[in-house]
Amino acid sequence: MRFTTIIVAIDVNDPENGQAVLSRAAAIAGAEGRLHLLYVRYFLPSRYMELLVSDFDAREEEYALATMRKWCAAAGVDEGQARFITRRGRVRDEVIAEAAEQKADLIVIGSHQPSLSSRLLGSNASAIVHHSPVSVLVARH
Repeated sequence: MRFTTIIVAIDVNDPENGQAVLSRAAAIAGAEGRLHLLYVRYFLPSRYMELLVSDFDAREEEYALATMRKWCAAAGVDEGQARFITRRGRVRDEVIAEAAEQKADLIVIGSHQPSLSSRLLGSNASAIVHHSPVSVLVARH
């Protein structure tokens, strides 16, 4: 089976893991596949928004998009093969929603080695695996 539409869920604040996930997804996509790099930004309650600088949201999104572009260039991924998206919300929900909207056939997400706390509380990767309607590759580095 060839995966042609791949959601690559990354955290721009975790470069080592994010770049490893991107490299793995690019290898799977080959020349024909399309990568949809997705960074899910934390949901901020409205009461916190008034405490932040007025352009916080725009700056955060700009930083995330620039970081994803930089990682693609470093990985040799042509920008024509990649789409860059940020969403705000719960990681599991936003990754699955993006996969549905793009009619993705694969989600690639990174995960650190499980710790005792993530085994007890769960993790984003685990939640996506359990709720995704499409195949999920959990890439460990």
